[in-house]
Amino acid sequence: MSQNQSSEEVLLREITALKGRIAEMESLQTERSHTEAAWRAAKEEWEQSFNALTDDVCILDKAGKILRANKAMRNRFKPLHDDLIGLDYRMVYYGTVEPSFCPPWEAVLSGALSVMVEAWLPKLPGWFLVSCYPLYDVAGNQWGAASVVKDVTERKRVEEVLRDVAQWAPAAGSAAFFRSLVTYLARALDVEYAFLAEFAGENHEILQTLAVHANQEITENEGYRLAETAAVKASQGQRCSYAGGLRQQFPNDPLLMKWPIESYIGHPLFNSLGQPVGIIAAMDSKPLRNARLAGSILGVFAVRASAELERKCTEDALRDSEERYRTIAENTYDLICETNSTGTFLYLSPNFKEVLGYKASDLLGETIFERMHADDRTVARAEFERSIQTEHAGQAVYRYCHKNGEWRWFESTAKAFRTATRDIRAVVVSRDITERKKMEEERLRASKLESVGVLAGGIAHDFNNLLTVIVGSLSLAKMSVNPQDGHFQQLSAAENAALRAKGLTQQLLTFAKGGAPVRKATAIGELLKESASFALRGSKVRCEFTVPSNLPPADIDEGQISQVISNLVINAQQAMPTGGVLSIRAEVVTIRDEFSTLRLPLEESKYVQITFEDHGIGILPEHVTKIFDPYFTTKKKGSGLGLATSYSIIKNHQGHITMKSAPGVGTTFCICLPVSKRQVEVPMVVSNRPRTGKGKVLIMDDEEAIRGLLVQILTLSGYHTEVAKDGAEAVVLYKRGKECGRPFDAVIMDLTIPGGVDGKETIKNLIEIDPHVKAIVSSGYANDPVMADFREYGFSGVVVKPFKMVDLTEVLHHVINNHNS
Repeated sequence: MSQNQSSEEVLLREITALKGRIAEMESLQTERSHTEAAWRAAKEEWEQSFNALTDDVCILDKAGKILRANKAMRNRFKPLHDDLIGLDYRMVYYGTVEPSFCPPWEAVLSGALSVMVEAWLPKLPGWFLVSCYPLYDVAGNQWGAASVVKDVTERKRVEEVLRDVAQWAPAAGSAAFFRSLVTYLARALDVEYAFLAEFAGENHEILQTLAVHANQEITENEGYRLAETAAVKASQGQRCSYAGGLRQQFPNDPLLMKWPIESYIGHPLFNSLGQPVGIIAAMDSKPLRNARLAGSILGVFAVRASAELERKCTEDALRDSEERYRTIAENTYDLICETNSTGTFLYLSPNFKEVLGYKASDLLGETIFERMHADDRTVARAEFERSIQTEHAGQAVYRYCHKNGEWRWFESTAKAFRTATRDIRAVVVSRDITERKKMEEERLRASKLESVGVLAGGIAHDFNNLLTVIVGSLSLAKMSVNPQDGHFQQLSAAENAALRAKGLTQQLLTFAKGGAPVRKATAIGELLKESASFALRGSKVRCEFTVPSNLPPADIDEGQISQVISNLVINAQQAMPTGGVLSIRAEVVTIRDEFSTLRLPLEESKYVQITFEDHGIGILPEHVTKIFDPYFTTKKKGSGLGLATSYSIIKNHQGHITMKSAPGVGTTFCICLPVSKRQVEVPMVVSNRPRTGKGKVLIMDDEEAIRGLLVQILTLSGYHTEVAKDGAEAVVLYKRGKECGRPFDAVIMDLTIPGGVDGKETIKNLIEIDPHVKAIVSSGYANDPVMADFREYGFSGVVVKPFKMVDLTEVLHHVINNHNS
């Protein structure tokens, strides 16, 4: 029994062990089933990933046979090979199992760890990146390789374009550069259209294309309103990108209207200040393949285009500046030159020829100081050197020799600067101030004459009053002496001497401020011939006259102009001591605004121009500016008043006098006098005896001696007289006479009454009392032009102190009997 129990226990243990073994086997079987399912899932997932790769991927055995190939690779070679499995990779990529050069796969198949290289594959177009990795078994033995072939043709093309753009120098100029740039851009992005434009107009409202690439060629540039274009965002510094719908958003964009554009990407161009100045854009009739990549590429082009556009703008501005400077330099009357630091001419504006007579080639290589007047050179050079050293503006006034030998005055400003090579240069701008200098000299001369005139006027006034008494007393004395008596001759000689003294006072009066000539319309041609011939009587100088018969009259004071003619003729005679010919020409000239060649300070009108030309010794240059100064003379016995008097006389006639001279050649004086608008007056016939008459005459003068003299003269001539010492008393007497029925037939009044009512004011009061008053103005000195235009002030006649008894009675007779004529 115990033996049976033992067998049963063993059996039970064996059965239990068997059940455990079976359970274990069942567990192992279940685990294996799960593992196989996972493996199959992993295999399927790997296959999907393998075939999803866009690059060519294959597994090679150790000999280079293709064991597996992904879908991308099979599709690429399907036209050539139905099935790639078992084919040699060399045949697939090279078309032969023995290529002429070693493929990159060989290194890995020979035991190298891995390889990655760009390669050209004969059976495929373009460039490819080949990556190859070894494959090992569990024992570590290489049994094959994994190959990845990536198409990098597009990337390589873009890289080449970008490299060219980054390295390219615009040697052919901005226009050629921009054309090439848009051509490269179209190639890099593989688009049909590209353009580059700048913002133009006052407010950048215009888009002006600089280069346009369309359909593989460069087209014409054009400008249009920026607001109507797809580039409007670029003006605000924003990138422009449109995938479609362009025509609806910008129906007036000229480029969109011209071409079938669907996609558009643009990048703003900036200057160095960060301001948008233009745009570079690419467009196509189909959507862009990779907008992000296209934007990046466009950004690279934009950087290059911005730099070139700013360079273009800088060059344009420089060119405009140079053109503006050239235009100014070549068209301004001012002289512009450039010199080096020593003052040597490097450039001269063309008007040097017009202003100074020199061509640029005449002066290039000379210094600016060589033809400068020696007296001005030291100061001018010092100022120039100071400007060079400090680079501050320097100014100088100097004389420069004209090509014809004439000295011209210039006012110059020099400004130094440094060139890009650090050389010192100077720009000198010079203005011809010769005429201004002459005007300044004339003003100075006038000021001198005015100073003399203040003194001369007072002296002449008082002296003429004395002469009036003397001449009048002599005239009275002659009336009481028989003309055959010797005393009569003595009295006549004294009278003539006193009248010659009148000529001296007349010269003094010429300098007096306001001393206007007593002018009337005069046939100046006859006066010219008579005065010149008289002045040359008995000399060795002969006059040649060129005076047209139809020469119009001039408004002149005959005595003063005769004095001018005599002064100029005598000067010419003294300049030709051995004899010669003095040419005197008269003609009519019209001074207009465009008649600038005369450069005369005269009002626009017609003038009689008289020229005196001698061939004498001439005048030294240092004396030229002084000849019209009072008391300046180079003659041993000269008074220095001749030309100064002539100057004042012509000036008081609203005319002008000029002179030019050259030592040893001769001197030419030229005077201009206004043509008269009146007819020549018929002169009164004056007898040698005082004219008698009848009537009542009022005498007004501040000098008692003159009042007494006039009473005697007029009483002897048959007139009744009353006297007044000033204008207030004269008005009272005139008014009383008119009211009492015993009116005055004439009034003789002094123009100047110191401390009292003068003649100018008195005549106004008399006209109020009697509009037909007959008044004669008398003066030896006038502060205004009353003596010249006496009728304009209400006077009927004029007598100039000192006067002879004959002259006074003649004027009085004429006024009383011919007042209305």
